Amino acid sequence: MSRVGDQQVELLRALARHGVEFVVVGGVGAQVHGWLGATADLDIAVSTEDSNVTRLNVALASIGAGSRAIGALGTVFKTRHGRLEIIARADGIGRYADWLRLARKHRIEEGLIVVVAAPEDILRSKQAAGREKDRAALAQMRRDFVEAGALERSPKPEPGGSFG
Repeated sequence: MSRVGDQQVELLRALARHGVEFVVVGGVGAQVHGWLGATADLDIAVSTEDSNVTRLNVALASIGAGSRAIGALGTVFKTRHGRLEIIARADGIGRYADWLRLARKHRIEEGLIVVVAAPEDILRSKQAAGREKDRAALAQMRRDFVEAGALERSPKPEPGGSFG
């Protein structure tokens, strides 16, 4: 049973229904891997191929994506199913193709299978972001991943840091 919230599941359904190529990252990706924490939005990295951008735009319209805020690392949309952040570039990882490299498909619910970032990449991104909320969650996130079997107990340390 997935811990992903109902609103995020609705967003994932819409993206999948429209054939959008994306990778789930951030808090929802962490929840899929066993993190017991909460998140208020859905963060995704998307393919920037023209045909995928067209499908993304149709999906955004279908979920009532209205006002948006464009930032240095991505764009945040308010939708009828909550906040959706499209990550253009993530600290410590990079862009869509970089997230996709280790990502795997996961079943969220019956009939809904999505590509989710590797737990190591989620931890690396959270650590590299350097935000207080990410630093505060890292140790518990790593423990939850290990407990859920998504991450080995003793991963090799990353150059310049650890997973928390």
